Amino acid sequence: MLTENFKVRFYETDGLAHVSNTVVVGWFEAGREPIFKMFTPELDLTNWPLILASYKVDFVSQIFYGQEVEIRTYVSRIGNSSFETYQQVWQQNKLCAEGTATLVRFDYGSQKAVAIEPAIREQLMSHYIDLSKK
Repeated sequence: MLTENFKVRFYETDGLAHVSNTVVVGWFEAGREPIFKMFTPELDLTNWPLILASYKVDFVSQIFYGQEVEIRTYVSRIGNSSFETYQQVWQQNKLCAEGTATLVRFDYGSQKAVAIEPAIREQLMSHYIDLSKK
């Protein structure tokens, strides 16, 4: 599991004093940065090796301003060229949101998916969670 903590910023709240639902997707993206570094340690945008294929977010509980959140990131599936992350937002020891994202190792030059190398596959496996046992 990878973790990242964020302070909830005032501008991330909506008119009901809750965190806006669009913010969680951004937190999840930031929480995947250590995974991005497995593929490109320098985060070289001119040679980016991944593409986002899909994401889904479920909102479980309200998230509030003034309290830190923790983003937990796991790898829940690894295929030949794609993998899935499972992420959670926790605030005050309470699960507030969870979601999945499917990413594909992608060659932008050929516009095709390419296999994930064994060394990267090993790194991804070190953060694996079996969702059937969640």
